[in-house]
Amino acid sequence: VLIAFGHYAVRHILHYIARTGVREIFTAAALLLVVGVTFLMLSAGLTPAMGAFIAGVILADSEYKHEIESQIEPFKSLLLGLFFISVGMTINFDVFGDHIFTIVEAVLGLVIVKFIVLAALAKTMKFRIRDNIMFSILLAQGGEFAFVIFQFATASNVLTTETASILNVIVALSMMVTP
Repeated sequence: VLIAFGHYAVRHILHYIARTGVREIFTAAALLLVVGVTFLMLSAGLTPAMGAFIAGVILADSEYKHEIESQIEPFKSLLLGLFFISVGMTINFDVFGDHIFTIVEAVLGLVIVKFIVLAALAKTMKFRIRDNIMFSILLAQGGEFAFVIFQFATASNVLTTETASILNVIVALSMMVTP
């Protein structure tokens, strides 16, 4: 419902902003949408990351997405660096040392299984062999949304803190290995 409503409401708001000719308002409107939807999801008992994701879907569906992308480009590298710093800070190196063989096996298993699945998918989509290999290698790591899921699962008592720490290390190392 939020995506459908956002699709129509945001389109009209962005059209009005475009008519003003003030480029900085696109950045402010995008940030306001992300913060607003994030707080809405939080008040509904869902994760803030889900709100940010939905806001991103709404903005990506807009005809002004290229304008918004060009406005937030300077922030992208800064926020990406901040994200990886925060990921690095969550890694518990004691857990890594205590479970090194399990973690190494899990990282290799994750990357190999994802590579095989992605390669098979790319083959069915008739990718050229070079593109297939590049596609499969680049996407073989665990995704960054896994950190959010593990945190939510720990807060909901689905995972223990130690299990979440091990999984965080596995995903972080898979992200480090694939490039």
